Amino acid sequence: MNEANFEPTLESTLNKIAFDIVNDKILEENEISKLLGVLSNDGVYAMWIYVLDKLKVKFHEDEKSLNEEKIFKLLSKIAEIDKFVLKTLDYDAVVKNISNLTKEINQLQKDINQLQGKIKNKSNSQEEKKQLENQKKAKEKDRNKELNKYFLDLSSNLNDLLFFKELFEKVLIYALYHAKAMGE
Repeated sequence: MNEANFEPTLESTLNKIAFDIVNDKILEENEISKLLGVLSNDGVYAMWIYVLDKLKVKFHEDEKSLNEEKIFKLLSKIAEIDKFVLKTLDYDAVVKNISNLTKEINQLQKDINQLQGKIKNKSNSQEEKKQLENQKKAKEKDRNKELNKYFLDLSSNLNDLLFFKELFEKVLIYALYHAKAMGE
């Protein structure tokens, strides 16, 4: 078989993802077990909410730093699975959008901080601060929507949702075996 013509199969992709999850230390054995339990018992979206809670995303302005966060490493692996399901998760675009929104949020926070000194005597500065805080909250909502968009879209088609769930369960089971075998 010529390696240049090698087209990865679904099974080989799942194997690679499972191995990468353990080898790249994206998830530890205990985290994999818990994630598998939530996915199996409560579904895909519950699993994603669990990931958001447990992996504690720290948002960065720079895309490279975002890619180093465990949650984004996991999302990149989910994007590899998506190539066989919806074919809509553009991981690079998600990271870029979140990075840009984080820049905007941080700039709004700087503007709010600068207004702090002006507020004591001027009511119009107080109103300006309130407007900036509202803009910041709106941007934070947009960033959260961007992070959750794929999983909300996935739930719009039951067949895709169930197929993704089956594939990701398989990945987590393989990852669990890899972790045990590697003594993680």
